[in-house]
Amino acid sequence: MPTKRNTPAFSNGIGRSHRAPAVVACMLTMVMLLIAGHAWSLDVFTLWHQPEAPLRIEVGSRVDYLGTSIEAGRRRSEVMRIQCVGESEENWLIEIVPLELVDGAYEPLPGQGLRLTIDRRLADRSGNLIDHVHQVELWDESGHRELPAEQWRDDPLAGAFLDSGFVPDRIEAQGRTTRVIGVMDLLCDQFTLVAGDTTRIALPRGEMIQIHSREVSVAVHANIPFLGLAYAAERSETRSKLVPAGRRSPPPPAMTVEIMELIDYGDDAVSVFGGLE
Repeated sequence: MPTKRNTPAFSNGIGRSHRAPAVVACMLTMVMLLIAGHAWSLDVFTLWHQPEAPLRIEVGSRVDYLGTSIEAGRRRSEVMRIQCVGESEENWLIEIVPLELVDGAYEPLPGQGLRLTIDRRLADRSGNLIDHVHQVELWDESGHRELPAEQWRDDPLAGAFLDSGFVPDRIEAQGRTTRVIGVMDLLCDQFTLVAGDTTRIALPRGEMIQIHSREVSVAVHANIPFLGLAYAAERSETRSKLVPAGRRSPPPPAMTVEIMELIDYGDDAVSVFGGLE
């Protein structure tokens, strides 16, 4: 388990005249979990192991996403910002901030969000995400607090997010498509990743077989910060059958659809929480 390190003071690196074209990536489950109160499996680091997704994290990088989840006929939407606001020789400082619409523009929700200290070895795309997170700071109604390592590592939901890395059974190229982000037309590469597994559950008389499938379709562009994701959609489904069938009925299929759409991006990120030297 990583220990907290003594690292050089962070530099915010802001004040550049360069501004990237307008696009976004895919967002963090942990924010949805700790801020919005529900867990999403689709996030900005879902595909961090995949070489097909370009990886670019620089101080000032910012991506804003509209995330939509549809489950059992219920639709939920959130707008989130992921931004890199500082760096040292060893780490990046990443803020995850919920946004709200104010006078026609998205602004950070006051006093809400996360700040993660992430090891720069994340760029090697190896190991588990949880191994690269050294510190988690949370802002909410209670104010600012640093979450103890045992809390965010052992929490069944946060731990599942940080320890997850989507490993597909197969990858299918889908050609190229143009996505419109603001005033920009971006010619994006598309691909679909598919994974599945089977779980057998012993019952008093026979067994229940659960078949899980997960399909993630994405559009990526190299100019987009973080993992280059302009669009991502995930379809998860669980079906069950009973052996022997008899008169019993298996549970109905469970399906979830999650969509993340880039609504803006740039190289103009400024820390929402301050405290940077």
